[in-house]
Amino acid sequence: IIIVIVIIIIIIITITIIIIIMINIIIIIIIIIIIIVIIIIIIIIITITIIIIIITIIISITIIIIIIIIIIIIIIIIIIIINRDDTL
Repeated sequence: IIIVIVIIIIIIITITIIIIIMINIIIIIIIIIIIIVIIIIIIIIITITIIIIIITIIISITIIIIIIIIIIIIIIIIIIIINRDDTL
């Protein structure tokens, strides 16, 4: 009887130890997955902001270039007009 009780106790102890270990492993796996997901989200956000920054820089540069071209054209037209007046 004592031997049977001891065996049952040993079995119960090993089962609980195994369960605890499994739970720990599952928790660790979940934590790792969460960390990986967070890292992926951060990377995506960073790349999106970088892309947006680049796009805005490009747009602003083109706008500046267009404005400069327009100013140059206006100056040229004014010069042409002034020169015509001089010849007349």
